Amino acid sequence: MQTIAITGATGLLGRALVKIFKTQYNIIGCGFRRAAPPLVSLDLSDQGAVNNFLDEYAPDVLIHAAAERKPDVCETDHAQTLALNVAASEHLAAQCSQRGIRLFFISTDYVFDGTQPPYNEQATTNPLNFYGQSKQRAEQAVLSIDPGHCVIRIPVLYGEVEYLAESAVTVIAEQLKASPSGAHDDWAIRYPTHVEDIALTLADLVALPAKKLGGIYHVSDTQAMTKYQMARTMAAQLGVDAEQLVAVPEPTQSAARPHNCALQDTRLHELGIAHHRDFASAIASVLSKHL
Repeated sequence: MQTIAITGATGLLGRALVKIFKTQYNIIGCGFRRAAPPLVSLDLSDQGAVNNFLDEYAPDVLIHAAAERKPDVCETDHAQTLALNVAASEHLAAQCSQRGIRLFFISTDYVFDGTQPPYNEQATTNPLNFYGQSKQRAEQAVLSIDPGHCVIRIPVLYGEVEYLAESAVTVIAEQLKASPSGAHDDWAIRYPTHVEDIALTLADLVALPAKKLGGIYHVSDTQAMTKYQMARTMAAQLGVDAEQLVAVPEPTQSAARPHNCALQDTRLHELGIAHHRDFASAIASVLSKHL
């Protein structure tokens, strides 16, 4: 049985990866501050500890899902963002290459500026904020070290959250509960994607021979929605009158966001890999556990 190591296993995507992969593989999940057995505590900024981890567990595949993903946080702390999103990823890529470990690096649609969607895997990147810039640099480092490594670009995620503010999607429900007539962004077009669909897609990719892989893959659902539209979708379940909600037609966050970063999953389509679900029913299932 192959061994799959997963960084960021305490996070939203990481937990879904563990859930999906543990049915077929030996899983070594790691985190940092929130890691508790059976997860392994690993400081990705400690290169010696990373090397020891890879030598001790000798995974066949490493899925690198750990990152600082909040654009506004990245904008205010460049040093920490570079340490985790770039330096740690570059080191993992080099060490995995030396040991013959297949690396899947989780990136973002924010490497694009959102002006010419949809974007295929070969499209020119032009990130608008520091989060996107850090991921762009990491992508370039990972693939320059080993073209056999895989970069997985994903959009905004939702799924089984530990608390509503854990996801940029489910936090909208928390905002609705606090302010039933609040304002929500109706400018940026997003493609909310369930973390289990990302995990299922990765499971399909991992099952393929390594010689067939390498390079960039886009994984995204296809329902285009602004946060205002997501809020209207969630309103009824929360007992909120959707007609009270206020649409904000221009961006308001401190870190610049792209208008529309639709990811075209050309390579997955060629492989016959597709995992999607209806947003309305999926988000209803997620929220039902928090009402």
